[in-house]
Amino acid sequence: MADLSHPEDARLIALLDGTLADEERAALLARIDIDPALQARLDRIERGGRLIVPAFEALQAEAPRARLEDLLASAIVTDETRRVLERPQTRALRFPRWQPRLVAAALALFVLGGVLGASLNGWIGREGGGSEIRTTEGWRQAVAEYWSLTTPETLALAPTPERAAAELSAASAKLGVDLTGAPDAFPGLSFRGAQLFDFQGRPLVQIAYLDPQHGPIAYCVIARPDQADVAPTIEELDGFTIVHWASGGQGRLLIGRAPAERLQALAQKVTG
Repeated sequence: MADLSHPEDARLIALLDGTLADEERAALLARIDIDPALQARLDRIERGGRLIVPAFEALQAEAPRARLEDLLASAIVTDETRRVLERPQTRALRFPRWQPRLVAAALALFVLGGVLGASLNGWIGREGGGSEIRTTEGWRQAVAEYWSLTTPETLALAPTPERAAAELSAASAKLGVDLTGAPDAFPGLSFRGAQLFDFQGRPLVQIAYLDPQHGPIAYCVIARPDQADVAPTIEELDGFTIVHWASGGQGRLLIGRAPAERLQALAQKVTG
């Protein structure tokens, strides 16, 4: 969900909508080129656009039409939001399959975070076939979004041995799995620390490394006691190569911009 306290959201949505004046569009694109955080913001809103059609259809199926329309109407809470929703649709969106009503629904869902968040998260988290987005895939998307902001400069400083030991001890205790050997797990990579996160109530540990040739690489472990074992699998996500697998009630992955063969070889160090 977009945080509407961010001052650039309305302009980023207008950029995707194709309604910015040429001069303003050029200036915004120039800023995006040099501002990774703003690029990530745009990518997040755009990615939300790609998901909004099936999400909106799922919400329609679960809520009476009149109630949903009331919720969407109540989302138009500021003059800026109203101007965006009521602006004539004179140019094609970057998502040509969208209809005007879904454009309004998309922005309203951003605004309605607290109101519809639980319903949308429930739809995303349900197991099943078809086009549903499973939680097992969602955690990899969350890692990719965060890792897209990481550069070699982010990992320029290695933690002290004392700090590294404390981070890995805390992560091991939270996950119930021994991660204290992480600094030496991958020959050729420089250990750069461990961070403990929470993903939908599950502990998620991200262990950072720096590859002298391929840049930042992360080894992530999430508690998944309900997941069956899965052999190492390769996928491409948001420009990253990911090797992911599951064993012993833990989901695991390696992510980076290194070739798949490189990440596969690294994965063998901790799956063998």
